[in-house]
Amino acid sequence: MTKKQQRWIALLVTLTFAWLLQVSTMPVAAAGTTEQIGAANSEQGPRYIEEEGNSGNQVKKKSILPIVLIGVGVVAVAAVLFLVVLKTSYDIRGTWTVHITYDDDDYEWNTTPVFTGDKKSGTTTDNWSGTGTYTVDVKNVTFSLRWPNNNTSTFTGQFDTKDTMSGRFHESLDWDGDWTAVRVASGASLPTVKNLAKKRGPNS
Repeated sequence: MTKKQQRWIALLVTLTFAWLLQVSTMPVAAAGTTEQIGAANSEQGPRYIEEEGNSGNQVKKKSILPIVLIGVGVVAVAAVLFLVVLKTSYDIRGTWTVHITYDDDDYEWNTTPVFTGDKKSGTTTDNWSGTGTYTVDVKNVTFSLRWPNNNTSTFTGQFDTKDTMSGRFHESLDWDGDWTAVRVASGASLPTVKNLAKKRGPNS
């Protein structure tokens, strides 16, 4: 959930609370009160006693609890619809730097993929001549790169912010590890590559 969505939800909850507070303090008149007072003033004696005896038949004061519950239900539904309608997919398109670290921790390297297409899917190319595809589901990301050595790496993860991603990858030779990525235009930096000479990866 983005900060903008959080602000809107906070505003909605605040307004609803204020409305419920106002409703809860409103007096509710008992039905038949006016008629009883008028009758008492106009007639005394037997008629007055008779009305006193029939007071149990008067309509009881209505509770505001149903109104409050309806209000809470409306707010809950509105909040859910608000989240569904404003659920926005992150935009992966552009150039990224991806830092790859293998689980055995003896090799790290960087690649620079370019994502071309729309927000949900498209193609991936990189500076090692790798090619593949990508899909984005809200903040969840999956993309692949097939290297010149015919190995294919599949990356799964998510957006941490609109300009950073992270996750796990699996390479076709049963190599696995972690990856992090930053959007090139963001100016963010990644860890320094080490052990590049071991040649694991696209040219191994």
